[in-house]
Amino acid sequence: MCLVGALLLGLLLLPAAVAAPRVRLTMFIWAGANQGVVPREVVARYVRTHPHVEVEFWESNNTVTYPRMVAAKQANPNNPLIHFGYFNVDASNRGDVDDMWLPLDPARIPNMRAVHASLRRPGNRGIGYGISALGLMYNKDLVKDPPDSWTALWDPKWRGKVTFFDNNFFPLVLAARLNGGSERNIDPGFRIWAENAKNIRALVTSNDQLKNMLVSGEALLAPWFTSIWAFWAAEGAPLGFVNPKEGVIAFPIYLQIVKGSTPEQVRVAEEIINELLTTEHNARYARLTYSIPAIPGAPLSPTVEKILNPRLLDTAIWLDWATMAQQASVWRQRWEREVKSRL
Repeated sequence: MCLVGALLLGLLLLPAAVAAPRVRLTMFIWAGANQGVVPREVVARYVRTHPHVEVEFWESNNTVTYPRMVAAKQANPNNPLIHFGYFNVDASNRGDVDDMWLPLDPARIPNMRAVHASLRRPGNRGIGYGISALGLMYNKDLVKDPPDSWTALWDPKWRGKVTFFDNNFFPLVLAARLNGGSERNIDPGFRIWAENAKNIRALVTSNDQLKNMLVSGEALLAPWFTSIWAFWAAEGAPLGFVNPKEGVIAFPIYLQIVKGSTPEQVRVAEEIINELLTTEHNARYARLTYSIPAIPGAPLSPTVEKILNPRLLDTAIWLDWATMAQQASVWRQRWEREVKSRL
């Protein structure tokens, strides 16, 4: 056989190139208020250079989605409903209790090192992406003298005019703290809310539901995020905002990878998280969502700084979210029995 023929025969006998196996995973993002802009941009760019990867977005809120994630884990711990994404400080700490998170590897996510130390998590079970703040949002057409204290939430003056998310316990903790209790002594909070349950017009499960209640005047006052309020106000909603005199609540957000994801899914999630943690993307997310970036020195626009000046955090209230997560199941039962039954 001639040399050329031998070479051709050898090429024919080589194994065919094997395409990279498909990797499919689901990323959680929050709905509305520009929350999905940066993650969608980053994922689209990633998928273009990794055509074997498919990322589906689950767009909702943590209050509704997190219990479904726990139920999926109980049904099959190796088939998580969500593989990675954004989770607020409350869901993140509940996930610690429920063993939901995989530790992140700083060697494979080197941009973690740039994140402010206050936004690191124990055992690297997630990494901070920013901080929003909670204050009091109100209907400015109907409320001409807005309250400047968290105590307004349970003040009889606001009977039937308060709304907030169901199973979010910061109003309970605030009532405890401002009446001699704490996260570890929650009874004063339950007493205050049991006595003033009629203040609550409704407990909501979505951002739009809360917004519509205040815009319509069905409710007039809500504890809410500076970041989302600013977005709604810029759209023209008749909503005002007050930083309570006791301080805003600092509300960190995190990126996490969910336990039960395959090694291939974890690798993709790590690479996307690393890209999200560049200064460029972290600053852009902060500007679009009116939040404080996780990376010190990430540039903010003057508009955002006017609305959410980082100095607000100097006097902010930092809740004991770990204790709140540990007590969530017990508090939920008490809330149903002692407060919701009186609405």
